[in-house]
Amino acid sequence: MIREDVEKKAFDYFEGGFHCAEAISKTITEFFAKELSSEIPKVASGFGGGIGKTKEDVCGALTGGVIALGCLFGRMEPGKDLKDVCELTSEFRRRFIDEFGSTNCQTILKGFGEQENMQKCKKLTATAAGILSEILVEREK
Repeated sequence: MIREDVEKKAFDYFEGGFHCAEAISKTITEFFAKELSSEIPKVASGFGGGIGKTKEDVCGALTGGVIALGCLFGRMEPGKDLKDVCELTSEFRRRFIDEFGSTNCQTILKGFGEQENMQKCKKLTATAAGILSEILVEREK
């Protein structure tokens, strides 16, 4: 099953030193892009830990997923259609909230309580990558 493979890869990337946004954007593009971008995970680097590790804004796992969706379905020219990327992003956001209760890094972290070695964040990132992979597989059908 692809979701399990995606979740393992995202967790392993986080465990290996990438943060949430980098891990999910790298994982999703590796599994679903026709051509890999050399800019991933570089473009996601500032989004980890609630943007710049402030923990005050949107969760990096969500932003990393949105970055991946932009790479997969975004536009390169003004005026081109945004329908697909916007629908997929909205669906990812909706399912993310259903699963984690918020998109806010600090709110999610408070709900986690104490964590050792960012294990709960790593699991969240893996789960978010799994959610996004399901959305993308559903789209392909």
